[in-house]
Amino acid sequence: MKKFMFYLMVINNFLASIVMIIVLAMGNSALPSLTFGLRGALIFAGVVLIVRRYASWVRRGELTAWYVAEAAVAVFNLVYLSVFSHVSVQALEFVITGTLVTPVLNGVLALLLFKGINRYAVIGDPEEEEVSAAGSAAQSVQPAANTNLQ
Repeated sequence: MKKFMFYLMVINNFLASIVMIIVLAMGNSALPSLTFGLRGALIFAGVVLIVRRYASWVRRGELTAWYVAEAAVAVFNLVYLSVFSHVSVQALEFVITGTLVTPVLNGVLALLLFKGINRYAVIGDPEEEEVSAAGSAAQSVQPAANTNLQ
């Protein structure tokens, strides 16, 4: 599950960086520079995690911190843009700012990463695992050759 969460972060970082390049190249965005700065910091942190993953390894806590930071940035952007800025956000810019679903989804993902997903989800068919476990237990316990059954 950690590998899935890592690749989800990679895809999220890639999409956000592409959209940020497109929006900045178009030049007609009304988003404040603070929003671009926060998202740029998240992209930078994601790139650092990607480089660390391929250089050595990434701990679960670091990946959890990234998801929590992204949720916090999304909440900040939602509050800041709605209260202080009153900007109409285009559909493409929602990748940069985040939506209401972003903090909820990232909170759940961070909780699953923090607690350990293996306690809550079974990957694969549970009946198949029981059959294979019973089969291996039956193979390991073999009856004695000379038993006296009377």
